[in-house]
Amino acid sequence: MKGNHLLFRFRFVGKVALLCLAFTQPLVSLPPPAGTVDRAYALAAGGRSYTATWIWNTGMALKNKEGSLQFLRQNGVNLVFLQVDPDVPASDYSSFIGEASARGIEVHALGGAPDWILSANQIKMYKLIDWVKTYNGTVAAAEQFKGIHLDVEPFVMRAWYADTDAMLGLWRDTVSGFVEEMRAETPHLIAGADLPVWLEQFSVPDGRGGRTTLSEWMIRQLDQTTLMAYRDNASDIVSSIKTELGEAERNGKPVIIAVETVPSSEGFITFYGKGRSQMMRELGTVSEMLESSGSYAGIAIHDYESWARLRE
Repeated sequence: MKGNHLLFRFRFVGKVALLCLAFTQPLVSLPPPAGTVDRAYALAAGGRSYTATWIWNTGMALKNKEGSLQFLRQNGVNLVFLQVDPDVPASDYSSFIGEASARGIEVHALGGAPDWILSANQIKMYKLIDWVKTYNGTVAAAEQFKGIHLDVEPFVMRAWYADTDAMLGLWRDTVSGFVEEMRAETPHLIAGADLPVWLEQFSVPDGRGGRTTLSEWMIRQLDQTTLMAYRDNASDIVSSIKTELGEAERNGKPVIIAVETVPSSEGFITFYGKGRSQMMRELGTVSEMLESSGSYAGIAIHDYESWARLRE
């Protein structure tokens, strides 16, 4: 996923010092605190099935607020990951989120970039959390973000292949730092993130004296996980997330299953050439295949602009 991963003004004290300290300490994954499972379902699932999408070009989408909301409503969207853009006035956010809320659409603040896992850049994540906290403190409840959604994909960087083990450690540190800060600063908000569907191939310490897959470790940390199951048919989509879905069920965590609509030279990963009707039929089949899962929390379509351009 791509976007203009922008920075914004913020209020924070001591975050840089904390980051430096964090990188001198061994990475530890603690067991979920008591009540984490119940909290995850209360916050992230809440009994509703999501149809979600990402909005990266926030300025354009909010400038055409009525058109954006109409598309979302017509397509049954009830969850939007909206990228935080500092050039967009706070009044535009509050107007859009307020009207989205009135239509039953939940909005989460979106941010991230592949290099956010690097020590010099992790502070950007803390700025995002602080920005959301500050914004939410100045608007009515119906105009507030209901969560923060992290999109950090370090595997697209050259450094990933140069030293994968080091990158895995930094990625885990980023996610644990994200969740810890969310718990401390915005405990009522959903801590969510996008994850690829192949992280089970990596074995990591589980924080309990044993080992687990990286996918289970990530799912356990987060309130809500969106699995990027980028395939173009229901069978392959469900097959690609089988391991992660089982891990989510064991940990009592909700997962959303995402598909792609952006053009790609790898045709099997996107619905770009197949069109909207075929995509929705396949997603309907996905929902039918997963309806018995206690962790299946709905589907997501990446992204708003490319979805809107899909042929029927």
